[in-house]
Amino acid sequence: MKNDFGLERFAKLVIKQDDLRTLYFRAFAFLLDFFDADKLYFFKFSKRKQCFDPKAALNRDILEEVVKGDYESFNIEEAFEKEFNLNFRAFGSSCNDVVRSLAKLVVDKKVKSIKSSSIKSARLKSLWSQLKLNDEAFYVPLFSLNEMVGFVLFDKVIDYDNSKAYFDLLGCAIGRLFLLKNIDNLSNLLATKDDEDKRKQKLYQIGKTAMIMAHEMKNSLIGIMGLFSRLKAYVDEDKKAQRYYEIIESQLKKLYEFTFDINKFSKIGDGADIREVEIADIIDNSIEMASSFSNDVKFSVSIGKDASVIEADKSQLEQVFLNLFKNSIEAKKQGSVKIDVSVRKEGEFVVIKIKDNSGGVDEETLKNMMKPFFTTKSYGTGLGLAIVKGIIDIYNGSLSFKNVKDGLECVIKLPQKNNTGGSDGRKEKNHGCG
Repeated sequence: MKNDFGLERFAKLVIKQDDLRTLYFRAFAFLLDFFDADKLYFFKFSKRKQCFDPKAALNRDILEEVVKGDYESFNIEEAFEKEFNLNFRAFGSSCNDVVRSLAKLVVDKKVKSIKSSSIKSARLKSLWSQLKLNDEAFYVPLFSLNEMVGFVLFDKVIDYDNSKAYFDLLGCAIGRLFLLKNIDNLSNLLATKDDEDKRKQKLYQIGKTAMIMAHEMKNSLIGIMGLFSRLKAYVDEDKKAQRYYEIIESQLKKLYEFTFDINKFSKIGDGADIREVEIADIIDNSIEMASSFSNDVKFSVSIGKDASVIEADKSQLEQVFLNLFKNSIEAKKQGSVKIDVSVRKEGEFVVIKIKDNSGGVDEETLKNMMKPFFTTKSYGTGLGLAIVKGIIDIYNGSLSFKNVKDGLECVIKLPQKNNTGGSDGRKEKNHGCG
């Protein structure tokens, strides 16, 4: 393995990709180079055909021709159309028997080395020869969302035990794209279908997928972070190693936080505890939490007497305010952050306006900022405002943003009396206790 490669570099690479083919090629180019291998083959599992399809192949010649050390921007089409890749994918025409035989030989949940001398099938030996594999190859199953999505063959034995984190991160990145695809499918369905039962079923599937993804990512990251923390003792005397350690640690924490955002997003609406709550208490708690993100932030709060109480879930509204305050703080590049909050009653609704001095956003961001996974931050998950909108929607309220002088204004409109019935159809009064 090359010493100048790092987990942080790989994490940044795979999280950026927005389609599976690009993700596969860029991740596999990195791994081929990382392990100093000459050839790598990826067989993707097809649920439709119930077999493994030859999907992508890279060798040292392709790597040197198209990558040139930059895994982020090399020409994917050029790599995909190389003769080496075309010949490999031809093996999978209609899932022929020889590919099925290979899958039967290697497919299980454990990594392992495979020796050509152990192969009995003449056709499989022929495939081994055509793939130009060495006398011993290495098999790595690839998992995402608790399912095997394919397997990778290297033409040499690799140090898997000390690099498992790379394959775990790749599985997380694949799961993220699966989730995005499901969300796109759901959006299309909601835009074109009126059948409420189908909508609910799709929503359930998305929530289930999101929860599974968050669970699997969290489990993998707990293991990675646990093992990684043991390395601290070995880098105390090396300043360069300390810096690498801090960078990787921060990236792992961000990925871990990402799993919690997904979990929040998938559980919006579950277990709402509807009570009569004081808006002032909710705002004060949120300000206290948000102030930890900056030492230079000032809040101004104005609450109308007839708008001081609302029926809602306190923790949900605190999540709304905290996310909005945090966004305003992070959007301000220089100088003091100023956030003005006003709460007024309009008819049967409570209208909350949050205005900052962040400088506002461009039209494209204004149009897309509430969509799941949309973010302009290099470190963001893109779920903060989607969570806010999801909570507001529960109460049949509305959420909007507009650019104003020096910043951005958010307007939230909520019914003062709960009209959702809560998670179990009950309302509880909590006079003055918040």
